[in-house]
Amino acid sequence: MSSEQVRTIEPKAARIAGCSMFELMQRAGEAAFKVLKQEWPNVQSIIVVVGNGNNAGDGYVLAKLAKQQGINVVVFCEQLKRELIGDAKQAQLEWQNLGAETLQFAELDFTQCDVLVDALLGTGVTGEVKSAFQAVIQEINQAGIPVLSIDLPSGMQANTGQALPICVKADVTITFVATKPGLVSGIGKEFCGKLTFSDLKIGVQFFGMTHSEAQLVDWPMLRELQARPVHSNKGSFGKLLCIGGNQGMAGAIRLSAESALRCGVGLVKAYCHESSSMGISAGRPEIMLTHNNLKAALDWCSCIVIGPGLGQNDWAHQQFFHLFEYLKHHPKPLVIDADGLNLLAVMADDSDMQNTLAGLPSLILTPHPGEASRLLNCNIAKIENNRYLASQNIAQKYQSTCVLKGAGTIIQMDGSHQEPLCFVCRGGNPGMATAGMGDLLTGVVGAFLSQGFTSQQAAIYGVCAHAEAGDRVAIQYGQRGMITSDLLLPLRAIVNGL
Repeated sequence: MSSEQVRTIEPKAARIAGCSMFELMQRAGEAAFKVLKQEWPNVQSIIVVVGNGNNAGDGYVLAKLAKQQGINVVVFCEQLKRELIGDAKQAQLEWQNLGAETLQFAELDFTQCDVLVDALLGTGVTGEVKSAFQAVIQEINQAGIPVLSIDLPSGMQANTGQALPICVKADVTITFVATKPGLVSGIGKEFCGKLTFSDLKIGVQFFGMTHSEAQLVDWPMLRELQARPVHSNKGSFGKLLCIGGNQGMAGAIRLSAESALRCGVGLVKAYCHESSSMGISAGRPEIMLTHNNLKAALDWCSCIVIGPGLGQNDWAHQQFFHLFEYLKHHPKPLVIDADGLNLLAVMADDSDMQNTLAGLPSLILTPHPGEASRLLNCNIAKIENNRYLASQNIAQKYQSTCVLKGAGTIIQMDGSHQEPLCFVCRGGNPGMATAGMGDLLTGVVGAFLSQGFTSQQAAIYGVCAHAEAGDRVAIQYGQRGMITSDLLLPLRAIVNGL
């Protein structure tokens, strides 16, 4: 939920719940203190760094609770004589009435401190953080001690995760009432560390008055796949054509094809460069192969994947052109990835291309930030500074479902659907940042699309199954050294509910 929505609706929801805003602040401080004790049960000494707004009020409440439970607490603020306003002032006064120690930023000392609590800046920050606070954030990041951030890491733009221009790097963040978009995708996911949530006991009232901008999803949240009919055959579960595997790039399309088989497609055929045939078929005879007569392969299939290992040479251009000429008259569900996206970007303004895309029954694009930047003709920094807007623009421009890959992969619909438009996958891990992971994901998404899922369902199930497989491998073996093919057997277990 955007920070603007939270700020607007939170007071109304609290009022309906019979809760004053100061009581809500107390609940926030209590929830943060509970997380502090859960994450660092042996904590004996903490620093609480506070700013000048309501986030500071939450920090003062936590500091008071910690002090009352025998923890050594020092609060650091910008100006000792500055009085806060509103509810934060009351929290500040209650802390001061304890006669506890409060110092200025200039006196920051991290020695003999177990944990630092970041209550410096909240969701109201939009422009660049002022220099005095930037200096404090830099000191916190260099201190090398565990950090708990309250509501969000200070210096983060709540809706995008962007640093303004510097952000606290928290070990744990507790956010309140509704999860802010910037915490769960891209660099913001790294800034916040482990994310916890409390609705402060007004969640029912809050969500009864508004709708979420995005929905967090992972594999355990999804409905189990239906049992296969007893009276079925291989043709009952789709015929997927994977186009790619240019000269020297057989591995990419092999990963797509094999992952599709592991996720339940009845038949998979790879259309590749002649020189790649052996590399694709070796050890996996279940993958059918062809390297001539693309039209016959297209007539055969019920769903298409293009891009992994496709390249951008003359052979690649020919296959891409012939595919779209075919789709003009024979629309079929399509997933585009990798160099397929780069070739699509070159033709983005072609009206004939746009009409063809609009006529497809399902279209899913799966860019990483670099490919997304080419699809939107901008730099990568612009994509990463607002991943939500970028995915929305791609979905609208190409009349598609966009899967913007990365930490907190975003699944964005094009707006022509009645369902929620944006989903964020909370699974996955950094071990998956390795060659071929995107090619594998393309095959998984194509597998679900081939089996009759809508584009939204195929994207969500595909992304979540892929992330779950990566997490299972990481739990068993660790993140380092994970290779893409490690995910194939876990994928099979996942789609079978194991």
